[in-house]
Amino acid sequence: MTSPQLDSLHGLRVGDALGAQFFVPGTVFGIDPPAPWPWTDDTEMACSVHAALTERDTGRIDLDIDTFDLTHAFARRHDFDRGYGPAANRMLRLIREGGDARALAAGLFDGQGSYGNGAAMRVAPLGAAFAADPAAAVRPATDSALITHTHPQAVDGAVAVAVAAAYAVRARTAPVAPADFLAAVRALTPRGALHEALGEARALLGEPDPVAAARILGNGSRVSALDTVPFALWCAARSLDDYRGAVLAAIRAGGDVDTTAAIVGGVVAARTGTAGIPGAWLAAAEALPDWALPRAGTVAGPPEGGQPMLLPRRHPVPPELRWSDREWQRLRRGLTGRWASHSREGTLHLYRARTGYEILSVAVAPVRDGSWRPVEVLVETHPARFAGAQDEGFLAALLRRMPGCPTG
Repeated sequence: MTSPQLDSLHGLRVGDALGAQFFVPGTVFGIDPPAPWPWTDDTEMACSVHAALTERDTGRIDLDIDTFDLTHAFARRHDFDRGYGPAANRMLRLIREGGDARALAAGLFDGQGSYGNGAAMRVAPLGAAFAADPAAAVRPATDSALITHTHPQAVDGAVAVAVAAAYAVRARTAPVAPADFLAAVRALTPRGALHEALGEARALLGEPDPVAAARILGNGSRVSALDTVPFALWCAARSLDDYRGAVLAAIRAGGDVDTTAAIVGGVVAARTGTAGIPGAWLAAAEALPDWALPRAGTVAGPPEGGQPMLLPRRHPVPPELRWSDREWQRLRRGLTGRWASHSREGTLHLYRARTGYEILSVAVAPVRDGSWRPVEVLVETHPARFAGAQDEGFLAALLRRMPGCPTG
């Protein structure tokens, strides 16, 4: 049995892949296009969101997103040929080459940040993980959006889609009327233009024609969150039990059909499960990449009983030290033996397994060649915690050995 998050991801990739076919000349609405159906940047980024959430899922209820990991996953998995917009292509390339991700995102569109639908198109699988408490999806959805989209409308669009996916999972056991569904989503969407547009969408639920509804709500043709999310959630709310009908309604209205269909598909499949997606569509759509499906908990969390440093002090960074991406990924998964470790927001924390004391932390930054370089090292200097704090030779050797020495 698949998880609701994975159901949502399958729904998103099928909607995205089918919608993208309607940019191909000769495709006729009402007739399934010939297979295969490649997916676009919508699915590629959603796969990174799903992987980032899953790899740190240890069964706790406080799921969240490591924004450093997700930022660099977006950048390193970026495939130019998947249909990214020009601004996204440039930003992700610069991040991959070592640029400041936060500054690049904030600087888009003359400093107002992107108000596009890119944050909303990828977030449904994240929201599906928060069915137990849809309000808890707001913070991680916001964090995942701000990596690339800092305009409030783009962030609010991501929040609305994530919350919708969470409520869609709840609808598996507690059916909900379309008006109540949109009212619940709107209640957790921050006040602003998108919040108001969700109210318009709710008022239009009696309109049977998606084309007519899209004339008022938008169909993504402006590629903005405000022009995309209210209509997509209108389609989802009206057909929460009917994946095929919901996706076709989104496509029928035209516009940015791969993205509206991706959002609708991700939300509705959170309700119907993968079993609710037409089998022929599942087979025609490009499969998910292997890296999108990590085993849960493959990235270590803080060790049980781990205690942070009492007197952290900066330590010189060996200037020649570089870790390959393979080495850094191994460190993220956690060391065992004499040492225990976990990473958080680009910083590796190293503990003595016997005492649980943190004795070293290393912040890293990407290098253009794909490797990682330590940029800041802090060491425990409390004499009762780590007597070797002043031994620069020992610490430098430890840093160099970490990727290749599982027992420390």
